Amino acid sequence: MASRTEQRWDRRALRFALMFPALLGAGFALAAFTFRGRVPEPVAWLWDADGGRAFVSFAGYLAGGAGLVAIAGALACLPGALLTRPPIARRITMGGGVGFALFLTTVLAAGLMGQVGVADARESRPDPIVLAMGSGAALALAVVMMLAFKPDEQWSPKDEAALLAELEPERARSTFGYWAHARSSVFVMLGVLVVPVSLLLVLISAWLSALLALVGLVAAGSLMLHVSVSPERVRLRAGGLVPVLSFAPERVLRASSRDVAAREFGGWGYRRRGADISVLVASGRAVQVVLDGGRRCTFSGRDAETSQRVVEVLRAASGA
Repeated sequence: MASRTEQRWDRRALRFALMFPALLGAGFALAAFTFRGRVPEPVAWLWDADGGRAFVSFAGYLAGGAGLVAIAGALACLPGALLTRPPIARRITMGGGVGFALFLTTVLAAGLMGQVGVADARESRPDPIVLAMGSGAALALAVVMMLAFKPDEQWSPKDEAALLAELEPERARSTFGYWAHARSSVFVMLGVLVVPVSLLLVLISAWLSALLALVGLVAAGSLMLHVSVSPERVRLRAGGLVPVLSFAPERVLRASSRDVAAREFGGWGYRRRGADISVLVASGRAVQVVLDGGRRCTFSGRDAETSQRVVEVLRAASGA
């Protein structure tokens, strides 16, 4: 049992997360090599409104593109192989990683296809048809992968929690986690603002389009918060992935639960004002703690029942 609990990776998913981007990158390089002699030398890899403005050798384009797909795609897929992540999070990250790798390949292919038959790379532009069709296919395959990927049934955090509840029921009641997020209307509005503009930017620059999409994903992630609570440590992760705050309950001098307005703390997301730190994804019920040293932390508590449960754990652990 100990060996199983120590495993962090789903080996089958890990092999896929590493091999799929590598094979995709190799496939791109092999297919692109057939265009040798039909594109200018050097080829463009960056464009503006007037055409190509940064150049590299054809071999460098293939090698750099294949390496980018293999490395960036693997990094995007790897969280889907972590056994410490919830199954739904693993599905989303694995599907997103596959879509991201395919989108990178699409951008590289569109850049190369736009230079076929062009004498000077400075007069080239990415092929919009290849970019549009490839992006659509990447999105569709990402959704299919998300629905088809089924994480192995292995020793999971739920099994660990069940064992803990059996052996140490008091500690089990004080160990839990929860998600807090902004209202669904906020995410809908964010999508309405980002998606159309990102699609329009494809006509100008695929890189600007991808950058805007990334900014939208980061903004959406900052409006989701996962809080892990135990008698030893409280951890907050934005989007469930990025650590933004961590403290030991024994350091808590005071803990309370109350309704707050995000604007009082500078808005949504992570905010820091001197010794005060806030991590709020919406106005409403929040947990406020004062730590030794004078630092005050405020974070979303999802609802009154959950926030009060957090306060009880903190008070019991610290004796406050």
